[in-house]
Amino acid sequence: MRNKELLLFFSFIMLLSCSKNEVMPSGVTLSDYLMLHNDKKLDEVIACAGSKETNMDVVFVYYYPIKGSSEYRYYETDNTNVDPNNFANYTLKNFSKEPVLGNKLARFNRDLPHEAWGIVTFLSEGKVHKSNPIRLKQKTKPTIYNTSINIDNTKPMSTKFSWNASLSNDDVIYFQALVNDRDGFISGTYTTDLCFRYYDTSNVVLTINTAAPPKLDITKKYTMTILGVSEDNWVNLHAEKTF
Repeated sequence: MRNKELLLFFSFIMLLSCSKNEVMPSGVTLSDYLMLHNDKKLDEVIACAGSKETNMDVVFVYYYPIKGSSEYRYYETDNTNVDPNNFANYTLKNFSKEPVLGNKLARFNRDLPHEAWGIVTFLSEGKVHKSNPIRLKQKTKPTIYNTSINIDNTKPMSTKFSWNASLSNDDVIYFQALVNDRDGFISGTYTTDLCFRYYDTSNVVLTINTAAPPKLDITKKYTMTILGVSEDNWVNLHAEKTF
């Protein structure tokens, strides 16, 4: 065997020798990982990424970990000048991760200056889940943070939220996350419109709620977060407001 073939062979042997619950070594490719789990059904991961408000070199890679899932991993290309749909271009990165938005979502905390493509994976029973490629744009199109959410409480039990599109004008979908004053998750929905009325799903195209959200209590405080996301899963807009 030539050197490259030997390297691929021993990498695969190393994968097979790892317990399913062990931390995988950095440098393993996504194609290797999918090959290891080729007995499982391939499914999706909801994921996107945006830059940190105070430090553009830090990128938050958000994902939705479904109940019963495990082994959350993040794979990344060396740069943006590659085919994002060739999984051999992605290698495993061991970045820290943490729960966000009332523990309903989680995020990897990436601290590298260069732009790249990223993919999130995890396992559930009988399935290996993989996100669509995420184009990191922290240098060329940093995420804009603001509090510009209009909150209409004329119907207190059915608050209406509205916002403006990002300046880049390439948002394709908006995620709305509502948490209470104890950072408890209330609701998570997606619309293609610039508004959402709680809890009216007439313009909702996707929800991560597993049960009907509770009625709002006008005596309590809540925080609404809006993410405006582009077709390549970059967060252009991060708006947040407490009411």
